[in-house]
Amino acid sequence: MTIRPVSPADAAALVTLFYRLDEETTWMLFEPGERQLTVAQQSEHIAAFTGSRQQVMFVAEAEDNQIAGFVVGIGGHANRNRHAMYCVIGVRQSHQGKGIGRKLLSALESWAESHAFHRLELTVMALNTVARQLYQSAGFQEEGIKRDAMRVDGAFIDEIYMAKLLRAS
Repeated sequence: MTIRPVSPADAAALVTLFYRLDEETTWMLFEPGERQLTVAQQSEHIAAFTGSRQQVMFVAEAEDNQIAGFVVGIGGHANRNRHAMYCVIGVRQSHQGKGIGRKLLSALESWAESHAFHRLELTVMALNTVARQLYQSAGFQEEGIKRDAMRVDGAFIDEIYMAKLLRAS
């Protein structure tokens, strides 16, 4: 498994990954069939990451050259939140439990520190205990609850705010 920055050549594979994640899990934002993302649109998104000092994307490339997971970090754009980076991560079910999520978070954290970010933050559905354990083991702490933030299969689910303070200042 190789963790590396996203490249323009990854656009089609990422679109496929995102649609698969929508089908495989209820923990991501989009429901199956709800996402409307084309390869051209994803190419534009990737171009925005190239050379940016405020946002980054890493992918986990499996031995078969398939993209098994991703992590995105998007930094604040105002002076008051420029030090904070919001994170989104997803790993295919077939590749979970192999340390990929941890490696993706580690790559993001290293990049964030080298770009003077002080805070990584994310939200996670309260019932997603596996992800919460991953984030806690990576040093994230729970900061609050966003009540009834998501509606999954007709039921309201809380989201947990989590963050990790970095050494960078």
